[in-house]
Amino acid sequence: MPDYKAMYYHLAGRMATAVDALEATTNALVDITEKLKLAQQITEEMFISASDDEDSPDNESVSE
Repeated sequence: MPDYKAMYYHLAGRMATAVDALEATTNALVDITEKLKLAQQITEEMFISASDDEDSPDNESVSE
């Protein structure tokens, strides 16, 4: 099974680095930066909410 948690952490870290770089550039990129931040924040909230549900024994999926 793919390690989605590790993939997410990698993506989140790279996104944060990209957002920091965008913020350091001209004001023309402010709109794009804000959209990326919002996407990251919403995804983090979704991930945190889903993690609680997926960790419970009732929601374990069986793959064969």
